[in-house]
Amino acid sequence: MGKGGIWKLILFIFIIIVLSVAVYFTFFFYYKCKNIECFKTHQEKCSKSKYIHDTEDATWLYYIKGKEDNKCEIKVEILEIKQGDLDKLILKGKTMDCYLTLGNLASPESDLTKCHGILKEELQNLIIEKLHAYIVENIGDISAELKKVI
Repeated sequence: MGKGGIWKLILFIFIIIVLSVAVYFTFFFYYKCKNIECFKTHQEKCSKSKYIHDTEDATWLYYIKGKEDNKCEIKVEILEIKQGDLDKLILKGKTMDCYLTLGNLASPESDLTKCHGILKEELQNLIIEKLHAYIVENIGDISAELKKVI
């Protein structure tokens, strides 16, 4: 291989490295936030980041995936259930995608109407089951209150 061939090889390798780095930062890199303020800053701009939100009853993982149709797409996953009934354990590992308006700083899971996925469905099922149990337990009280209204 002559001198020109070596330089072409070096240039080729350099271009491959630059392209690999560009692809990584464009598609695979997520900035890791260590606190909610950092995450909210990224959420407001809808820039790729991830954050583990640790609450009293659960540990949530948020991934800001980016902008889609003037919305900010955020993937939400429950990593751990810390408190509550055993039926909540079904939520562990489930995910949903939430689409918030750009600049919205609300927690992604705060409005389930803006989310889609298995986690949303399971959360709704738990809400329905709890409402059903409440109605069954309090049917007499509810009936008495309805009679007062009528």
